[in-house]
Parts: sequence; C-alpha cells; structure tokens
Amino acid sequence: MAGVGGDLLRRVDRVLIAGGAPAGDPVWELLRRVGALPGDVLEFGLKVRAEPLRVAGAQLRADADRFARRQGKLTVDLAGVWEGTGAEAFAVRWGALASYIGDGGDPGTITGRLRATATYAEALADWCDALRGELAEAVARVVSSAEAVTLRQADPAALREEPPAADVLEAAARIAVRVLQPAADAFAEARELMARRAPDLEELRYSEPGAGPAGGAAPTTRVAL
Repeated sequence: MAGVGGDLLRRVDRVLIAGGAPAGDPVWELLRRVGALPGDVLEFGLKVRAEPLRVAGAQLRADADRFARRQGKLTVDLAGVWEGTGAEAFAVRWGALASYIGDGGDPGTITGRLRATATYAEALADWCDALRGELAEAVARVVSSAEAVTLRQADPAALREEPPAADVLEAAARIAVRVLQPAADAFAEARELMARRAPDLEELRYSEPGAGPAGGAAPTTRVAL
C-alpha cells in the first residue's frame, strides 16, 4: 500500500497546506498531537523497523547472562584461607562489586538493568509492528474511500493558484483523521511506555563501599598457602 497510499496522502498534505481544514474539525487536534502531516506519518511508519530492536534485546539478555556468570565467580569464601584486616577489607569491596553486578532481575544491579533495557527494546519492537499494522489498515481503508475519489479528481496544479474547493477540503480532512488517529494513539502509547520504563533505564553507577573494619595498631594478616 506504500505506493498508492503515499500518492494519496501527499495529495492530502497539499490540500491541507493550501487550504487548511474546516474550523473546529477534529483534524486540528490530531495535527497538534502528532506534529506531522499524514504523508509524513506514513513515511515514518515505512522507516521504523522492529527487527533491529529485537536483535538488540537478545544481545542485551546475552550480556546480562554473561555478567551473571561473572558475579558467581566473585562469590568466594575466604575463611581459613585469608584472615585479618586486609582480608576483611577485600571481602567488603568484593561483596560490593558482586552485589553491583547481581545475578537476577533486580533493576538495581547491572544484570537487572540490562534485562530491563532488553525488555524495553522488545516492547518498542512490538510497538513498531503495531504502528505499521495500524497504519497499513488505515491506508487500505482510505485509498478505496469516496474521499479518495474526490481528491484524485481535483486538479493538483489548481492548488497553487486558488484555495481548494470545500468538498476537497472536507475529503482531505476526513482522510487525515483516519490516518492521524492511530498515529496519535501510538505516540501516546510510546510516551507512556517510556515513562513506565524510565526508572529502570537510567545509568547505574557503582558506589565504592565504606572502609572495611578498622584494624588495631598492628593489624595482622594470615594467608594459607
């Protein structure tokens, strides 16, 4: 539908630019919400791709698994092997690093933050598929509509010389509403998705732990070799 739909929506864009739309028409609110003309919306829909986002999500999950395996290597028992204030200070830092990396779905850890980002990428991929599907359905409906016939019968060259006729303006507005409405709904869903996921997508900084247990005047360290 890209070819015939693109041609029709470019006609719609030209009519709206040349003559606007009837006062109080729903298209004005949709134009404000979307911030683009119907032809631009179709072009955007043709460009969005879900597959790169799904690939990125899979890679992020693989990275999270790799970090989780590293976290397991940081969990060691030094009892009987290394004792003293040095061992205690090392254990504090080692434990803090292991907690920072994490091994599950806690978004307060590196592994959890990677998985949360993967979930967001996958949700965006679903959003792309849904937007393209909604736009395809909308275009399929408008290209065979009576309004499309009215626009095709209008002389495009005349738009540069005089305002479009009332029936042409009405037809363009009706088609624009049918295309812009699913786009407006989709963009609202994208903003809601971002707001919901944003707390788990922020940079997770590593904080150095506090000093380990204070040693005496002459701390002793024992290492079993």
